[in-house]
Amino acid sequence: METFTPIPNLIRLAQTTADADAVLRMMETFCGLFNYPFDRMLRQNLIQQVLENPSLGSLWLIGPEKEPVGYVALTYGFAYEFGGKTALVDELFIEEGHRGGGKGRQVLQNLQKAADELGVSVIHLQTEKYNPRAKQLYESVGFVDQERSTLTWKKPD
Repeated sequence: METFTPIPNLIRLAQTTADADAVLRMMETFCGLFNYPFDRMLRQNLIQQVLENPSLGSLWLIGPEKEPVGYVALTYGFAYEFGGKTALVDELFIEEGHRGGGKGRQVLQNLQKAADELGVSVIHLQTEKYNPRAKQLYESVGFVDQERSTLTWKKPD
């Protein structure tokens, strides 16, 4: 279970129904921006699974407690190559009016500082090839392009 200390007005662990609702609302906006599929019931179920089983991952709200302006979805895995438990920044979203002010950088840096508390040896993230602004941000805080291809197999419906 996460013991990460929240940073007032920057990042805190999502835990309540209101937090889950805020994340769901922002996930819909995130998916719309990148033209990702958004199934409200599926996302609601996945959020609930993560909140009930922290070994799967964690959801973090960005911004003031009463009015979050973004979220981070971390999922957890395990890799021999990287020495054990790993985290993937599965989604990082900050509402448009709050971008460019350093929040994304601060959030990533605080997650890096919290790696020991989170029990992870490495934090991965991915970005779309058409999003060089995001890649530049990630590299500026120490993330390195591994020069690998991500290949995905999806179970047929």
